[in-house]
Amino acid sequence: MKRILIVAGETSGDLHGSALIRRMKEMSPDIEFKGIGGTQMIAEGLETIRHVREMNFMGLVEVVKHLPFIRKTLKELEYLLETWHPDLVILIDYPGFNLKFAPSVKKYNTPLMYYISPQLWAWHKSRVKLIREYVDKIVVLFDFEVDFYRKYGVKADFFGHPLLDIVFPSQDRESFRVSVDATNKPLIGFLPGSRPQEIERILPAMIGSLHELKERLGPFNAVIGCAPELDEKILDKYIEGTDVRVLRGKTYDIMAHADVIVVSSGTATLETGILGTPMVIVYRTSFLTYLIGKSLVSIRNIGLINIVAGSRVVPELWQNDVTPKKIADYVLNMLQDKEIYERTKILLHDAKENLGEPGASLRTAKLAVEMLKN
Repeated sequence: MKRILIVAGETSGDLHGSALIRRMKEMSPDIEFKGIGGTQMIAEGLETIRHVREMNFMGLVEVVKHLPFIRKTLKELEYLLETWHPDLVILIDYPGFNLKFAPSVKKYNTPLMYYISPQLWAWHKSRVKLIREYVDKIVVLFDFEVDFYRKYGVKADFFGHPLLDIVFPSQDRESFRVSVDATNKPLIGFLPGSRPQEIERILPAMIGSLHELKERLGPFNAVIGCAPELDEKILDKYIEGTDVRVLRGKTYDIMAHADVIVVSSGTATLETGILGTPMVIVYRTSFLTYLIGKSLVSIRNIGLINIVAGSRVVPELWQNDVTPKKIADYVLNMLQDKEIYERTKILLHDAKENLGEPGASLRTAKLAVEMLKN
């Protein structure tokens, strides 16, 4: 029986981690998994010491508030290294936490794979030395990251993006739009994120844009995608008095079949891009976190789909620009200008081509199994 300690601290990491566990078990059914993950990884057989919903904090202020909890969790993981003796550790994204844990893995001489590289090319380049010192294998999601790491003496593997294997709607366009009463009118999708802090900062402006749109667009319908790990009650106070619908477990259907998506910056921008739907990307964090991030970030775009495309193919609104009027302006621009709309779809298709071929989870699982044999 081989043992793998795996750590994913976010909803997106849970998604990729579940696919990886599933593929590894297909190749070697006797592998035992313990660590940190969410509902999807648990469904594939992970025994958790923490659920991702407990780790779901973002921004400097939130991290400082949770420091005692973070330290306690790191000690619990180190205790697993000492007593459970895993044959391999897999860290999935979540760099603020995982790069603090990596030195402990090295201390116990346990092989370490980092799956989904931290976005060091965007900020915190100094962390490359941690990767070089503590990580045995790193698997990246974007081909340009291979060249980035090579410059720092780190060999990275690019197997394509795992989202290409899983981003598919569950319904066809017609049946979905019938289900949300949007057969003969525009459908706008709102994806405010999976963390309560994101929603508090972003959803009010999204909902506020409905009033602007009603005045300027005419009849339309709106839906909100609710993340699997999110308590739907968090959304209730923002949508009270509106006719917007909340849909759980239908995120890919919203992304694929809405006419325009207003989406919080993160993995969801890439998923929406893969499905080819024009979008407006919004990002807002605490003022202090934004100031610190602005001084460290070395790229012009924050939306992953724009980064993959190499240019701003869809609009981004940051911080104080995240207002109902500006959201509505961009949505209307896309819906009312057919040329802009169709050009955006073409650019999104081109960006998708940069993500490589399907099968990334399988190829990553093969590498992990090879590490177990060494």
